[in-house]
Amino acid sequence: MIGVGATPARGWGGLMIQADPHTPVSAVRPRVLVVEDNDAASRGLARLLEIQGFEVVTFQDGGSALRAFESEPPFDFLLTDMRLPDLDGREVARIAREQLPPPRVALITGWDPDPDPGSYASWGIEWVFTKPLDFSKLVSTLRGASSPGPGASPTPGPP
Repeated sequence: MIGVGATPARGWGGLMIQADPHTPVSAVRPRVLVVEDNDAASRGLARLLEIQGFEVVTFQDGGSALRAFESEPPFDFLLTDMRLPDLDGREVARIAREQLPPPRVALITGWDPDPDPGSYASWGIEWVFTKPLDFSKLVSTLRGASSPGPGASPTPGPP
């Protein structure tokens, strides 16, 4: 259960949401690790996700992203570009899925996706999004995602 309290907001007629201090941050704001070597794309995606209520950490190379798994609290999601300066995004995904708890993984690519969705599953990739990115579909997918149960295998391929 997410502990939130709503109070009337002034000036715009909406509600302000206050998180219960005893509720883990990731329960309120899912944590997303974005790995994208294009600085403008990385910052833009991070900002859009933050506006949608996600906590976002960004890196521009695979090695730095993998080190973040050792030093940061667990991530709920990994969004990685396929072509990175130092590693293939699929390799980042494969290593990330070995973390406990493992993040849910989406590959973002400007290249044609592999027609065999099973090839993505072997890397631990659940979703593939092509560029230009359909942001509303990405957010809908992330919001609708729940952690797989023990022994569950991800459903690969485009959402």
